[in-house]
Amino acid sequence: GRLVTDLADRHQRTTQSYVRRPYGVGLLVASFDKNGPHVYQTCPSGNVYECYATAIGARSQSGRTYLEKHCESFEECSKDDLIMHALKALV
Repeated sequence: GRLVTDLADRHQRTTQSYVRRPYGVGLLVASFDKNGPHVYQTCPSGNVYECYATAIGARSQSGRTYLEKHCESFEECSKDDLIMHALKALV
């Protein structure tokens, strides 16, 4: 969490400085700690969101819709099933 927040702060600093151009990219960062897995999304504006499942980029809406529809079943899925869900969300 803290590393992602530091990264988002760096994104934010570049948007406020007239000397540098903003990064202009968002990132998805996955992590695992004592509390379990986490997925974070950073925006070029410096905002950070913690998500259960998400997609970013061009044509990401169909991926987000797929993930939202199947999100409830992820806890019971095996690793292979989760990989299949990820691949289906990409299509």
